[in-house]
Amino acid sequence: MQERKGPSRRERGQRTRQRIYRTAIDLFARKGYENVSVDEICRRLGMTKGAFYAHFRSKDQIILEEFMNMDRHYAVVAENLPAEASSLEKLRKFNREAIRLMSDLGVTLMKVLYHSQIAPHMREPYLVNPGRNLYLITERLIREGQERGEIRSDLPSGELTTVLINAFRGQLYHWCLTDGSFDLLEACDQLMELILRGIRS
Repeated sequence: MQERKGPSRRERGQRTRQRIYRTAIDLFARKGYENVSVDEICRRLGMTKGAFYAHFRSKDQIILEEFMNMDRHYAVVAENLPAEASSLEKLRKFNREAIRLMSDLGVTLMKVLYHSQIAPHMREPYLVNPGRNLYLITERLIREGQERGEIRSDLPSGELTTVLINAFRGQLYHWCLTDGSFDLLEACDQLMELILRGIRS
């Protein structure tokens, strides 16, 4: 009989990282991002700060990791957009999948993410980084639509990108403020139709 091997060092490390992440997110959600320290996260887990820092440089990095996961998802969605679709349809599909991800993450986690980005010490919020896939992909689709004559070209693609993303960010913020009291996907579908009417050439 072959002897069963226990989890590898890498697997144990991944499990520990996930435990830290889940515990931190739970504390952020219940107490507020600014009111939770690395010390408290470690006490809850029964681990040393050295063990924490072996996985995350700071509590900010826990939040940053979630945003980076989201950006990786956006890249996969963009790669799978139908090549034959119009730029407007690609924008519609891309936006819907981006909103679906946030809806699936849930209102509690989205509240934590937004709260972390407006914390007093946050001088360069990742949320509004124009180098994020969310911005890059949206602008690429808009620019493609302008070149095809499908999207109005009297405004720069970068400006239209900012308007579109800020509109949906407002809808997401309202969803968080009302504790997820409405269907986010449905509300954003309606908003997208209004925006598409405004940017269509």
